Amino acid sequence: MSTRIALGNASYGFREYTVPEFFAASREIGLTLVEIDCGWLEEESRNKIAVDATPQELDAVRRMAANAGVEIAALGGGAVVGLYGDVAEDRCDELTKVIDHADALDARVVRVFTEHDFTHSKHYVLPAERVTDALYETLSAAFNRLGSYAQAKNVSLAIENHGGTSATGARLKRLLDMVPYKSVGVTYDPANYAYGGEDPYEALLAIQDRVVYTHWKDVARLASGVEYRAFGEGDIDWPPIIRTLLDSFDGVWAVEYERKVDSTLETLKVGSRQSRDNLLAAIEQIQTA
Repeated sequence: MSTRIALGNASYGFREYTVPEFFAASREIGLTLVEIDCGWLEEESRNKIAVDATPQELDAVRRMAANAGVEIAALGGGAVVGLYGDVAEDRCDELTKVIDHADALDARVVRVFTEHDFTHSKHYVLPAERVTDALYETLSAAFNRLGSYAQAKNVSLAIENHGGTSATGARLKRLLDMVPYKSVGVTYDPANYAYGGEDPYEALLAIQDRVVYTHWKDVARLASGVEYRAFGEGDIDWPPIIRTLLDSFDGVWAVEYERKVDSTLETLKVGSRQSRDNLLAAIEQIQTA
């Protein structure tokens, strides 16, 4: 069972704030391994690295991180396959740039998504009826190409479960079984599974051996619908999930606290700190049982 817990902070909830503000908040909270966007939320995020960033711009971000006392552990890349209605195109050229940036920053993880229909907003989730054998074949070819490139750079591509071909553990395992490169793994986000109606523990059992990175938040089911919450403040049954990961996972446990309203910097810091404290308490409870 793992005893060393590497805590991180995913930047999505902090997207309205600049890189220095996000770094400083992460340090203050005690989440010093950070994930920042690179190629997914370029239109709406203020804490990001551009896909076409120059070496000088990367050096500037590296210095900002060092000055703030944080380490860039992961970059948040985009979708590996782009859908434009019925047309599917791999986006390997963009993702190879992100892998290069990760290598230059010594960030050994690039969080990616499987596919996205770019005729919709970035929050669109591909419905089950659009998950086809042809899409899996396109994804397999793209991920094998990127897996080879990432392996040579000692970078892991970590697929975040986010609907479509990654909506369930079984669907994601089908893709992973088509991609033998161990440089292609999973960003396990149990709350995303729960939000979509999948049992996050059962999903984990399907892809456990490929988890290289994790996101931590919670979900609550209310009369008005499902909403994300700080870790430990929702309905997910955490002990079996944490126990399983402590036995098999040795990567970053990244808090991902987000709010649709009242997303002031102070509110985000309070919620992220609460998530951190609850996560550590949940881990300790399993370790000492």
